[in-house]
Order: sequence, then structure tokens, then C-alpha cells
Amino acid sequence: MGVKIRCADFNNDCPAEFTAGEEDELLQHVELHTRTAHQPMEWTPELVEVVKTHLQPV
Repeated sequence: MGVKIRCADFNNDCPAEFTAGEEDELLQHVELHTRTAHQPMEWTPELVEVVKTHLQPV
């Protein structure tokens, strides 16, 4: 089963959405997006845990 997430789930107006077959793959996409589109936000272990709470199955 795949997973998805939307940036809008984090109370911002970013239209980015991500879908992947596995959680690890999705987190890689979200990490890259966070580092490039949401500077100076840092990709920390704490942020990873928050992101995981917003993952939805597809």
C-alpha cells in the first residue's frame, strides 16, 4: 500500500503533494522538498516524526 502527504496538512499555503509506494521513499521526497522550498526549515529527526503523523494511506 502506498502513502501520501500534502504540505497544506501543515497549515501553510504550499500546493505540494507527494505520493509513494513506501514510507521511506515518500520521506526522501518530502526531505528534498523541505530543504529546497521551505528554507530555513531544517530536516530534523523531530520533524520526520511530525511528518509521519500526517501520512495517509493510498
